[in-house]
Amino acid sequence: MKTILILSQPNDLHAAAVTEALTRKGAEALLWHTSDFPSRATETVSFTGRQRSVRLRGPELDVSGEALDTVWNRRPTFVLEGLPLHPADRPFVELGCETFRRALFDTLAPRAFWVNPQHALMRTSKLRQHQAALDVGLEVPDTLYTNDPEELRAFLREHPGQVIYKPLNMTAWRDDERYYMPFTSVLTEERLVEDALLRAVPGIYQVRVPKAYELRVTMMGRRALTARLRSQETRGGRLDWRRAQEELRMEPFELPADIAAQCFALMRKLDLVFGCFDFIVRPDGRYVFLEVNQAGQFLFAEEAAGLPLLDAFTEFLLQGSVDFDWSPDRVTLRYAEVKDAALQRLRAGFERHVAEPEGTWYEGSVNPAA
Repeated sequence: MKTILILSQPNDLHAAAVTEALTRKGAEALLWHTSDFPSRATETVSFTGRQRSVRLRGPELDVSGEALDTVWNRRPTFVLEGLPLHPADRPFVELGCETFRRALFDTLAPRAFWVNPQHALMRTSKLRQHQAALDVGLEVPDTLYTNDPEELRAFLREHPGQVIYKPLNMTAWRDDERYYMPFTSVLTEERLVEDALLRAVPGIYQVRVPKAYELRVTMMGRRALTARLRSQETRGGRLDWRRAQEELRMEPFELPADIAAQCFALMRKLDLVFGCFDFIVRPDGRYVFLEVNQAGQFLFAEEAAGLPLLDAFTEFLLQGSVDFDWSPDRVTLRYAEVKDAALQRLRAGFERHVAEPEGTWYEGSVNPAA
């Protein structure tokens, strides 16, 4: 029986669905709610003589790192909220937990197959992705990463009306009635905030690429499963398809072999074995790379386009190889079959484990706890 450890947190439906699917396939799937650390879980690395051992203990978890075949490095975190800390001690505790966790992931299960390796996740920034994509021959939009108002204004004047803005990190706000998210948006010089604010927050400024449609490519090892996103047929998602998911049509798509080979070359360059790629396909047929998400979502593409992504991903974890043996003609499990059970796991997780605090900034008039 294969033993697979999943590093995540209670609000992760993907982790719950994969755990359920692996269990149904006969594997021992261990869902490690990493947010239990340090308040409800203990993590130990010990060296005795020449022997090293790792022990993870928490609610529903008692694991030795030596017995693991595969580790899915999905969405690890730790949570300090609720601990009896003096405010002056919090930076010391946070730094200690972060340093220990980084060292733990570096030493945990060295013989296991990692999806993805910790060192790769630490180094796969958007800037490094951009350079690596160029190195393997992918086309990438002209892009400015900066906090320099003069550089930004020059870029806007060079490409009038054709520059879009993307944040380096997503955040959100809410009031008493709605949530606000910073989606991709067109930027002009007239819409710029004052220079002091531009300097405070580095951003991504990119020349807009004309679209025929978009692609979501889920790379598992050497295998690419691709969905075509007909974003240009929507009312609200032509610039950012995430704004129109309810009306967005998706369908299976055969990625050209040369583009798939470049995706795999990019993953090797970044030391990744899994990634969700976003592409624009221009009206003239050229493929333009946008980014690769090392912990990207894929179940929405199975639901919308019918791609058997959950079955393929579980086989990827079970076999622990970039050359895993799988075929769409031999699918044994679909997301729809495990979705209800996964949601039950999700609800149970919220009751038994520490949830990561909501990161949304509240600007309403009532008590947000209500």
